[in-house]
Amino acid sequence: MKTTIAIAASLLTSILSGCGGGDDGAPGAPSSVAKDSAGVTIVENRRPEPESRMDWTVGSEPSLSIGSVDSEEPDQLYRVLDATRLSDGRIVVANSGTSELRIFDPSGAHLATWGGFGEGPGEFGGGSPAAVASWRGDSIAASDPRGARLSIFDADGNHGHNVPLGDGLDSFLGLLPDGMIFAKETAGLNPTLTGSTGLARWEEEWAVLGADGAVLASLGTHPGAEWYAVFGLDGNLQGGRPHPFARRSMGSVWGELAVVGVSDSYELKAYRTDGSLARIVRRTGDLGSPSSADLEAFYTRLYATMPDEDRIRALNEVRDMPVTDSYPAFSWILQDLSGCLWVLEYRMPGGGDVPWTVFDPEGRVLGMIETPPGLGVLEIGEDYILGVSYDDLGVEYVQLWPLSREPMTDAQ
Repeated sequence: MKTTIAIAASLLTSILSGCGGGDDGAPGAPSSVAKDSAGVTIVENRRPEPESRMDWTVGSEPSLSIGSVDSEEPDQLYRVLDATRLSDGRIVVANSGTSELRIFDPSGAHLATWGGFGEGPGEFGGGSPAAVASWRGDSIAASDPRGARLSIFDADGNHGHNVPLGDGLDSFLGLLPDGMIFAKETAGLNPTLTGSTGLARWEEEWAVLGADGAVLASLGTHPGAEWYAVFGLDGNLQGGRPHPFARRSMGSVWGELAVVGVSDSYELKAYRTDGSLARIVRRTGDLGSPSSADLEAFYTRLYATMPDEDRIRALNEVRDMPVTDSYPAFSWILQDLSGCLWVLEYRMPGGGDVPWTVFDPEGRVLGMIETPPGLGVLEIGEDYILGVSYDDLGVEYVQLWPLSREPMTDAQ
């Protein structure tokens, strides 16, 4: 989950320039049609040709790579969930495996470590911090889903205060204008659930919060991830797991709007901070439907290296898992710092890396672009992509890759 700074409406003209133009009319080029329906703008987009790519280019190698195999120093990273680049060039890494924020200078040298495991001021629970973002002024916000709160640090790492997220909205999605917070509830398996074995899905609450964490506007409920839930004869929950082809809800700040995408279909809903719906963006494309053979092949690959006895037991546990009605329409949503919205295509089982579809700030599709293979993108700036990658040994690296929004010339 990645946060980005909200872009003021007064900058819209320059944003449009930075994100590129619209439909050029060429065969196979992106095309968009917008209409108004009761005050809601609906933008219908044609999917770009599968092999087409935008003129923007990503560098052939990272300009910065933070990480090491066995240094036992702060650059040995563990379970990085997020990272952000500050205005002074420092990189803040959410190293959830040690419940810390690790700060690196523009050259990648370690400067400081903030936080640590615990429940006290400036500390984080297990699996946190899950997200990090620039807060108002020069401050930095880091999320602790287990504590349903944000920890706010100043530019020097001094912990200032916590912001409790109201109404169980434990997932921090980004900062909106005037210090407002975009957040959601994370629904999953709960030991008190009852039902019957099969696909299960629970609704999640989404909302806009004030800078103090109080709910200002509800964005309604949206379906969470699909789970394979196993219940006993008495109807009580015995266990379960996320479905490998699960469709889910995901969101991002998008300029002054909060966008929610439910991957059952290629549709993105953008809400104003008062909770009203401002825009619906759609894109064509065939989702396809998984089969039982696809599901079996997925788990056969997943468990291939297990000892025979363990592998047979693990495969038996998923033997009766049903398939979903369709594959997800997309995998992730992320705003860049120019106000474009990037939507990651769904990677089919056993497939390779997939491109992103990029939309301008008005919801018009600009085209598709690929990011470096294996890079989990965390933040996209004007001229960089920040993400996390892994080598063959599973060692983590936070990397900064150059991004050019200008067409490449023949001389290049």
